Amino acid sequence: MRLIAMTIALALGTTSALAAELNCQQIRLITPYPAGGATDVASRLIAERLEAALKKPVIVENRAGATGNVGTLAVVNAPADGCTLLNNAAVIATFTASFSRLGYDPIADLTPIGGIGITPTLLVTASANPPGDLKGLIDWSKSKPDGINFSTAGYGLLQHLAVEEIAARSGGRFVHVAYRGGAQAVTDLIAGRIDLGSFAAGSVLPLVKEGKLKALAVIAGKRSELVPDVKTTTEQGMPGLDAGVHFMLYVPAKTPKDTVALLSSELRRIVGDPALKQRFINIGYDPTPTSSEDMAAVMRRTGAEWTPLIRKLNIKLD
Repeated sequence: MRLIAMTIALALGTTSALAAELNCQQIRLITPYPAGGATDVASRLIAERLEAALKKPVIVENRAGATGNVGTLAVVNAPADGCTLLNNAAVIATFTASFSRLGYDPIADLTPIGGIGITPTLLVTASANPPGDLKGLIDWSKSKPDGINFSTAGYGLLQHLAVEEIAARSGGRFVHVAYRGGAQAVTDLIAGRIDLGSFAAGSVLPLVKEGKLKALAVIAGKRSELVPDVKTTTEQGMPGLDAGVHFMLYVPAKTPKDTVALLSSELRRIVGDPALKQRFINIGYDPTPTSSEDMAAVMRRTGAEWTPLIRKLNIKLD
């Protein structure tokens, strides 16, 4: 009887695996940002290993434009067969509020496969500036008649919204100065033309290590392995604030559950591989080998937490 049971279990397992096989010659992994950035590098790390696991070519396709919405919409409209994947961040859950004509519903039209990594948000200032922590920063902003100015890499994104939330909670006086991308903003921050920066930790960490910038806080509930010595906003008396950008892989929403399960299992194995951990950290990611369900919860939470502030500030990205 035991032999029969084992044989049946093996047959069922084989049937399930066959049912989840991807019915395509190759897989497209769409990255809705330009080549060469951290998201693109992460996509290529994953594609190489997915290719070996699934025994199919995995092609990274960069389709940038409209704050990532060009590539995202391409995946939404692709066949729901598991052969077209998207690498994007949970912040798209807020886009129904910040775009007038988005063309898709991030929650209803996409299914997360699993997590890739969190890019933590770091508050930084020039080394010569007085504050050394979050309280010092807030006090500094209140001491100036017009407050202090701050820069980010993107108007209306989490790095911007988080500082607005800090101001609302503390009475701090912060004025956002919009830049097109982070490079010039960081240059002006070092030069003292901007008082404060709210950036992805990986993009400014080398400058912190060189002493050109000073890290004041990670906007999160727990510390990041990228900057383990920098206290979080929670530790500094402002709990419940998390501006970490969660990157994950998605498929179109109607993708069969067994296909999602197959891809999710392989992605967790890849992202959780200790041999890859340092490579993810090198591009500014705390790796997150998590399930489809966990990432769906992150999407819902991101939308719920940040959409009210977007509407309050009347932020529009189109």
